[in-house]
Amino acid sequence: MNNSIKISLPTIGWSLLFILVLYFPTVHYIDHLPIRWWDESLFGLRALYIHKTGDYLSNFQLYDGLLDHRNTKLPFTTWIQVLFMKVLGVKVLALRLPVILIFLATVAFTLRFSKKHLSAISIGVLFTLVMICSPGIVRDHILRTGDQDLPFLCYLFVMVIAFFQYLESRQKKYLLLFAVSITAALLTKNLLAGAFLPGLLLYTIYSKNLIRILKDRSIWFAIFSVVSIFSGIIFYLNTTYPGFVDRMWGYELLGRYTDAKDGHRGGFGFFFNDLAFTSFRIYFWLVPLSLLVLFTKKISETTSRLLICLGSVYFSYLVIISFAETKLFWYGTPIIPIGALMIGIALHHIYVAYISERKNSVKYVVVFLLIILLFGIPYQKTVHNVLQDEVMHDEEYIGMFMERVAIDHPTLKAYTIADKNFGAAAMWYKEQYNIEKGFDIKYRNNNVFRAGETVMTCLYNVTPDILTKYEVEVLHNWNQCKLIKIIKEK
Repeated sequence: MNNSIKISLPTIGWSLLFILVLYFPTVHYIDHLPIRWWDESLFGLRALYIHKTGDYLSNFQLYDGLLDHRNTKLPFTTWIQVLFMKVLGVKVLALRLPVILIFLATVAFTLRFSKKHLSAISIGVLFTLVMICSPGIVRDHILRTGDQDLPFLCYLFVMVIAFFQYLESRQKKYLLLFAVSITAALLTKNLLAGAFLPGLLLYTIYSKNLIRILKDRSIWFAIFSVVSIFSGIIFYLNTTYPGFVDRMWGYELLGRYTDAKDGHRGGFGFFFNDLAFTSFRIYFWLVPLSLLVLFTKKISETTSRLLICLGSVYFSYLVIISFAETKLFWYGTPIIPIGALMIGIALHHIYVAYISERKNSVKYVVVFLLIILLFGIPYQKTVHNVLQDEVMHDEEYIGMFMERVAIDHPTLKAYTIADKNFGAAAMWYKEQYNIEKGFDIKYRNNNVFRAGETVMTCLYNVTPDILTKYEVEVLHNWNQCKLIKIIKEK
């Protein structure tokens, strides 16, 4: 019994260290900053609308005073956030926690896959380290906020692994996992989920599985099921909200590929540059180098095939999105998990084949230097960025200011938020305080107020107009935000 305890202690220690390393990029300060302007607050309002109305296939909202931005993405991940909203309440944490848990579930999935199918859990550990050290993952709009892009890339990653496992084993459970994963991806970001399929097709042809796949009735049943679910929901939305397909096709699908939407332009090399110097950095250069282990000895046939499969998906997707006219950094992030696993496989193989049999002194020095270079320095930067994260837009100050006002003016329950921008962040906090705390907050974007009205504003393009138009009493002043009482019109 004592021997068993001694053997398990290192495992417990390493597991605790692994959890601690995961903590800072994922959970630490996760609800410290207010909800982000545009996408996070927009999806937050969509989740809140479902939470309030019970309409799980709505075409978004019509919040009073807010610009209607009709939904063009499908709500699978939003449904998960709604579930958390029902448990935690209307809070920013209810939007962000599901994203973190989906990421952690993907980490657990990869650890299990690495141990069971690659006989090396260290590959999963290396995968995780690359992920949390990649600036394109641990940042707003991806892991640190309640946007849809992190769940989307996790669904796609699981889809690729499941498809590979099905080709290897022909077990139906992997085909089911593939179908569920691609359905989740489709119901999150529409047909962008199909951008990984050309790479999987290339690998299927390379591995000489194409004929078998074409004759596989289970594959065709899975395809039929996925297409039926996706097209059925689209048909329902287009019937209920006429014009839905036209808007979705023009604004989200072909429209974004053939035309630069909202001024998001970039050349063919946009994603190469972003991944190489911003989002993936040193790891971007390691991905093509990882394929060199295919030409070394001692690498298993299964691992070789997996590397080729991952490489096919990685490089084909990079080429496909490079031709798109609309360029946003998060369009490139879905290949980061693919590249992370390729790097994990390569580093593990290099250690086993070339380092592990060296003298301990040499082995420890080499491993220490690699850890510092590849993970220590990037991880330090990741934690620093998490700790130093800050408000990015004027409208995001509103949530922080409302919290201060609630503490310093505990009897003030009714006021109006003045806004001229898109307004999703301000509207989110108006709804949150009204629902969770029983406030009577209103939202207005026309800068027309009555005498005696209490107004809150944090926007540079709103406050001067109000001060010019009205005589006011400043009740609270913080940063660029003001709580004012309208005395009369000048």
